[in-house]
Amino acid sequence: GPRAAVNRVALLLLMSLIAVPTAPAGATSAHGALRWGRLGHRVIARVAASQLNAEAKQQVHDLLGQETLAGIASWADEIRNERPETGNWHYIDIPITDSLYRPERYCPDGCVIEALNTQLAILANRSNSRSARAEALKWVVHLVEDLHQPLHVGERGDKGGNDVKITWQGKPSNLHRLWDSEMLEADGRDENAWVTRFEREIAQRGDLMQIRMGTPESWGMESHAVSRDVVYPFLPQSLAVDRHYYEQVRVVLEDRLFRASVRLASLLNGVLGGR
Repeated sequence: GPRAAVNRVALLLLMSLIAVPTAPAGATSAHGALRWGRLGHRVIARVAASQLNAEAKQQVHDLLGQETLAGIASWADEIRNERPETGNWHYIDIPITDSLYRPERYCPDGCVIEALNTQLAILANRSNSRSARAEALKWVVHLVEDLHQPLHVGERGDKGGNDVKITWQGKPSNLHRLWDSEMLEADGRDENAWVTRFEREIAQRGDLMQIRMGTPESWGMESHAVSRDVVYPFLPQSLAVDRHYYEQVRVVLEDRLFRASVRLASLLNGVLGGR
């Protein structure tokens, strides 16, 4: 019907928008919940690890020892209670009515974009201690992942969707949790299947150079555009969300995971891999 046609057009417009680097995004609020959930974090980290060059792999091993990128991907969430000052580092609340990253307004006390840039600089400086660089690596992995979750950037005064109470397949939830983990888990694929899928996609796609372009700011604004153009507009008015919503947004959800994987590998190859 007409709505389906409009939806298809909106998705096509969005996919063309996020195929190229866009402008930047911004935040402050009390977000809860585990970002991307463990599944999303581990998948992105595993796919990125498979794309590292030899020097970057060696550096990761030197810094993390026997730990893997997937194993440390949720570390930044696990330490939040003991290090509350890092709470703001996981997100930036830029209203979907804005389209600019304004650090003075949206990042006065730290945010995901500023934190990622800071931790990248610590990781890149080989005169820093191994422990400082190892911690920076854990942050970089996690923050690149969080930056690609649309509701970690764009919102409507609802704490990144945490305050949007919905039912998901008949059970109480909220919009943030839906995008963090619930739709991914409902897909039915396990971690290995997601990793295989994305590694195959990397081997086949011709636009990886384009995807790697940009900065944390432009990647954040890309997430912001997704929250503005897909996450909120496709919500049913009743807020009773079912598989129909997932089927409408899944291509975009999967694209966020894919881009995070490609960009994380690219950043680590650049900072650790001598190129």
